Amino acid sequence: MVIVELETKKALRTFTEIKRVITAAKSWKVTTRIEITVLDGSIQLIGRGFVKVLEARTTGSCKLVVPVIHWYEIIKMSKEKILKVVITEGEAMVGRVTVNVPTTFFENDKILRSISLAANPKAIDYWKLEYQGYTPEELEFHQVNSKIEWAKREFDECIGSAAYTLSPFRITKKELMKMVLQRLREKEKINFEI
Repeated sequence: MVIVELETKKALRTFTEIKRVITAAKSWKVTTRIEITVLDGSIQLIGRGFVKVLEARTTGSCKLVVPVIHWYEIIKMSKEKILKVVITEGEAMVGRVTVNVPTTFFENDKILRSISLAANPKAIDYWKLEYQGYTPEELEFHQVNSKIEWAKREFDECIGSAAYTLSPFRITKKELMKMVLQRLREKEKINFEI
């Protein structure tokens, strides 16, 4: 169990800034989630296009992924001067409200690193994650495994579509894929493989 105490006004101000960023990126939805990393004396809020740090009193270290809209509303409705969050295995409690969330308490550093993405990530941004040294546990915790697979399928579909368009010029899908992969490797400085 980890307990986090932070000033409600500062938390509301920070979540209002996060709302602006996410709204500008057109991803303010019920399904939009942010990662909260509880450290010694602070919490780190990470999402697409932002990293925010808030001072807090903490009793340990952990990570959790929360739905941003629900937490924004909980903080906004809080009448307390100090917001107290109790984090246990699989849930977080704010006041009388308990929310089921994925949690990890730091016993090792397999998921310690955060994954920071642009506000509106493209398929290439997700695909690059596979080559940036993240552990399988980190990718799974941040729920980007399916996005990486989607990015690879998207690449294959785009190559197929372009190859079909270029077929009158006798350019095959295999040739086109080889050319585009070579260009991606040069541009992104990553050895992409299919």
